[in-house]
Amino acid sequence: MNDDKNSAKTVLIVGATGYIGSAVVAESVRQGHDVIAVTRSQQNDSQFDGAEVVLADVTDPASIAKVFDRKIDVVISCLACRSGLAQDFDAIDYKATLNILNAALENGTGKFILLSAICVRKPDLPLQLAKLKMEDALIRSGIDYTIVRPTAYFWVFDVQTRMIAKGKPGYLIGSGEQAHHNPIAKEDLAEFMVSSIDNSERKNRMFIIGGPEVPENIITYKDSLMMIFESLGKEPKLVSIPGWLLTAVIRITGFIGLFSRKIGVFSEFLKVLYYYLENDMRAPGYGSITLRQHLMDTTRKVET
Repeated sequence: MNDDKNSAKTVLIVGATGYIGSAVVAESVRQGHDVIAVTRSQQNDSQFDGAEVVLADVTDPASIAKVFDRKIDVVISCLACRSGLAQDFDAIDYKATLNILNAALENGTGKFILLSAICVRKPDLPLQLAKLKMEDALIRSGIDYTIVRPTAYFWVFDVQTRMIAKGKPGYLIGSGEQAHHNPIAKEDLAEFMVSSIDNSERKNRMFIIGGPEVPENIITYKDSLMMIFESLGKEPKLVSIPGWLLTAVIRITGFIGLFSRKIGVFSEFLKVLYYYLENDMRAPGYGSITLRQHLMDTTRKVET
């Protein structure tokens, strides 16, 4: 339940320019909080309408300390390394986020809400290990917390939508039916995170959440591609890449990546991609926006 639903809090959001972070900023403003969006560089003012923008380097504790020059009631961390080498994930998802936590503890901040990921349930990659370390540090810190582990986001499918809209085929790994997901919209995830601020039932708890558990949102990757073709009014054109071939490419690029950062980053990206295509990411349903609805809205924008 919401104990103090109408009481505005000073909410500091890191990772504010990201896919989920920007939605969390907008939702925090919508719910009436005093919002501080932390960014690395000056942004278009309209991107964070209703929020104060503060520049800081999250990898620098001294820079972060300056952000906490006033009383902060709640921190929401959406920091995430979208791509990189193993040390990059550790630097952002763990060390930089830990800098924020330490500054919050020094400030006397009352609550810390952490965006994690469902994939840490079966840790195998540097990304997952970094997130798990941060979860553990937060739980042990003594601050009130809420940890959110969402399933896949809709943006994963937007890349394929743009390619297919240009006449490209849809690419599968194997049959494309190895794993099921119920992806979640950024708006629904943001609403869950921000509404956790005053929700006593979410205090010092971890939540695994996905989007609505309805047929048009419980999908395999092949299902998602078929939805994309349908929403664009195109005949399905699918190309299947054998799993063994992708595994071989990952190994080869991993070796080359020892000498080339660019290839190494690409190899790590392929590992994450393969992981999500091979492992079920079903989660308890939340929200109302389905992938089918999202795709219909997206393809209208693509066509215009």
